[in-house]
Amino acid sequence: MAAEELLGEAESLWVSGLESLDDDSPVDLDVPSGCGDWTIRELVDHVAGGGERYRILLDGGSAEDTAATRGLDYVGDDPIGTFWEHEHRLRESAERVDLSRLVDHRAGKRSGAELMVLRILELTVHSKDLADALGTPWRPGDELTDFLLREAAEVVDQMRDLGHIGPVMPTGSEAAAADRLLAFVGRA
Repeated sequence: MAAEELLGEAESLWVSGLESLDDDSPVDLDVPSGCGDWTIRELVDHVAGGGERYRILLDGGSAEDTAATRGLDYVGDDPIGTFWEHEHRLRESAERVDLSRLVDHRAGKRSGAELMVLRILELTVHSKDLADALGTPWRPGDELTDFLLREAAEVVDQMRDLGHIGPVMPTGSEAAAADRLLAFVGRA
């Protein structure tokens, strides 16, 4: 499966969690998410805002430019619509630019291609955080998790060295690919 298709799978994982926010039983967005001290609102803002920040970087912006987007409300009245608005703009930029060009990510210079792998990772792992907060299932495909274990390893190690990702957690040799991915990014 191509990286673009895997991005689509990761986006679908994320949106399936957001759809739970639209169910008949309202969800309190200010309760803890499955991601550290973040609330569900902060997690949703981070992921939707990540699409905007990555687009800014692909379009030649700096890490400083992206800092201005942190703290903006990406939940609003339509978290799914807001997510797709920024995600489509990111995809348009990714199709238009040279992904081998380095971008000024806050965790250091990296190629646009690495940035897109980070986006797939972010969507996949944070969809697990959201699923945990909402008590919903999380079932990424093996091809997606195998891709991330293979293609995101170097970037994850760099992010870990900078303190953005926790230490590798132990996992058994027979663990499923999804469990190995979570352990690799510091999730129990």
